Amino acid sequence: MKKPTLRLRLLRSFLVILTPLVLFLYYENYYAIKIVREEVSQSTSNVLSIHITQIDRTLDEITHYLLQQIVTSDTKSAYLDMASLPETNGNYTLAKIKIHNELTSGSTAFENFHSFFAYSVKKEDFIFSRSSFTDTNDLKEMLGEYVREKVKGQSFSDWIVLRYWEKSYLVRVAQASDGVYIGAVLLLEDLIRPLRGLDYGDRWEAILLDTTGQPLTKSVMSPETMTAVNRKLVTNPLAFQVFENPADHKDYLLVSTDFKQAPLRLAAMIPEKSLLQRLPFFQGVIYLIPLGVIVIFIFYSHYLRKMLFSPMNSLIMGMRRVVKGDMEIGLKEAETEELNFLITTFNHMVSQISHLKINVYEEMLKAQQSEFKHLQAQINPHFYLNSLNIINSLSTLGENDLIKKMTEHLADYFRFITRSHRDTITIDEEVRHIRNYLEIQMLRFPEKITYNIDLPEPFSRTMILPLMIQPFVENAVIHGMEEGSKPFHIEISAGNCQEDPNCLEILIRDNGVGFTPEVLSTFNQKKFGDGTGTHMGIWNVYRRMRMAFGYQAEVTFLLGEPNGAIVRLTIPAIGAFHEMEEEEDGKADDR
Repeated sequence: MKKPTLRLRLLRSFLVILTPLVLFLYYENYYAIKIVREEVSQSTSNVLSIHITQIDRTLDEITHYLLQQIVTSDTKSAYLDMASLPETNGNYTLAKIKIHNELTSGSTAFENFHSFFAYSVKKEDFIFSRSSFTDTNDLKEMLGEYVREKVKGQSFSDWIVLRYWEKSYLVRVAQASDGVYIGAVLLLEDLIRPLRGLDYGDRWEAILLDTTGQPLTKSVMSPETMTAVNRKLVTNPLAFQVFENPADHKDYLLVSTDFKQAPLRLAAMIPEKSLLQRLPFFQGVIYLIPLGVIVIFIFYSHYLRKMLFSPMNSLIMGMRRVVKGDMEIGLKEAETEELNFLITTFNHMVSQISHLKINVYEEMLKAQQSEFKHLQAQINPHFYLNSLNIINSLSTLGENDLIKKMTEHLADYFRFITRSHRDTITIDEEVRHIRNYLEIQMLRFPEKITYNIDLPEPFSRTMILPLMIQPFVENAVIHGMEEGSKPFHIEISAGNCQEDPNCLEILIRDNGVGFTPEVLSTFNQKKFGDGTGTHMGIWNVYRRMRMAFGYQAEVTFLLGEPNGAIVRLTIPAIGAFHEMEEEEDGKADDR
């Protein structure tokens, strides 16, 4: 599992520390805005409630004024005359003048008041404190119909809302005498006009509603908004609440207040943005917090990169180059004391490792060369002893001619070894020694051994290790030849590997007894011992091949078809050994 980097851990730590602070600031500002919203909403609701209270007080005073008109002796007699005297009587006219003057003087005491009126049902005679001809005609038609309907058995006790054409009125009627009624008329637009003069921004709206939620005053609100307002007021009739306008999807403060003296309800929608426009600090902080976090994060990242990450990355890259074997590095000093100490120590360590590596490499070369020479010297006596054993056997048999040929072959071989002292030879030279060995064995076992060597010309000059093939040929003769009249045949061939054209393949085949399963498994697992047992020759060759060619050298043991054994030697076919050959030839010429 890959561990997290230092950069990631530091960034996590920064976020762990900064995130709670940012959340706290957000919560603090959110809480402050919430408190301010509630306070402003409560204050706004109180202001509107004060206006409603003032209107209620005015309505109560008007009601009291109407009742006072009925019971006051001066006005009471005038209403009685209006009810009992005919219209042609002079006192009737004086009574009407007196009532008009009284109602006109009384209407001046009330602000945003529309008109007082007196109405004789029998005579269908109206008296208005308001002198506008158009208004009085509209009022006569509306009030006359209303009073006549009420006279049929209903009482006049409360303020009611009447609508005439596109206007809505608030009306209060009282009976002054038999057939004569007095009352007050207020235009609802006049009642709400002072509220619309309050400074709550450009898009705030105040409207009067009846008990069913229907608008009584003019409004710019859409039907969709009005429906949503009514639903909100019915389901949650609070003094103030936050309301999302479906028309523009913005938040509004919805304030609703019921009138005590009339069947009316005030609904006011104030944009929340207008209420909070005096709070730029809190709103600004909300927007500045993310920007501030980004700025801090950028500076923090730049600081960490300059002070920590860049030196650390440089140090890590240097270590990776050292792992790859590149010692030619020199890291720049850091700006902090701790990292500078690490980088200086690293530079000094790399310098020491470079010198130590050179010394160790030289010692390894010397040791490897010494071991190689030792193995080379070890194989020569091994072959020599086997040859002496053959000569001894021939001497016992009295084969002097064969002994002569054998000694000539041995003399040629050891003359070559003692003269050249080379680490590599050509395959052609190796094959020449193998021919000498096989000729000796053929002299020893007439008509018992045959051989065939297939060495194409391009491979005859390829450089290999001395005595790399001969020990396997010798083992084949010693361990593979069967008793009887069947000839023992050996084949030696060289060529490129099928799987890799840059690989040289040497095959030693025979038709002998082959390998037992146990021996075949042991050999392919490279269990040749330590060079002191029965498989010393194989171990010696394998060890020298690995020292010279590395893991590209391989020895494989196979069973032949239908019988016999196969030994496959593979080494890299590179031009380095040709150069070594030229170098050795040059040294030989110098000698």
